[in-house]
Amino acid sequence: KFFSLPEEMKENVEIRRHNPANKNAYRGYCPGLDDIETTLQYKNIFNIGPHETRLPISEDEMLTPMEKLRYDIQEPNVWPETDDCEFDKEFKEIFQAGFEIRRTIGRFFVESVARSLQMPEFTKLFQKDEFSAMGLRRYPERVLVNENMYSDFDGALLRELEHIDSTITVLTTFNNP
Repeated sequence: KFFSLPEEMKENVEIRRHNPANKNAYRGYCPGLDDIETTLQYKNIFNIGPHETRLPISEDEMLTPMEKLRYDIQEPNVWPETDDCEFDKEFKEIFQAGFEIRRTIGRFFVESVARSLQMPEFTKLFQKDEFSAMGLRRYPERVLVNENMYSDFDGALLRELEHIDSTITVLTTFNNP
């Protein structure tokens, strides 16, 4: 239902790259761009993370590059505001609950790997913010194709760029054949 909202409503939660008036760089909506020559990934995404608020930081506080990165990834979530209060509330509650379920699965997975390897210190590699994002993705049908959209590995047409996720990835699909 989120992806069916009017574009003006989704623009209010677009990431800064797509809407410079917004402060959010990671959390929120990232529309797929239908530009066949430059867009390799064609998907619409709505991302959230574990934070609803974040302490403000003054310009006086000098941050190392690593501290700045940590601060940036603690960006608070943004949520759509529609004329349908029930939708707004339900969307946020379902997304937050889904995030917690996936974060719990990720933590249990890491703990299981640590036990299997007999390396309890392994869990220390995955701190609280390592489980940092959950995204709702929609892959619209793409009619046009270009040569950049094929796998370098086996030549298959891709819907997502080949990549390596840096932490634990838990995938859930709905209504897929």
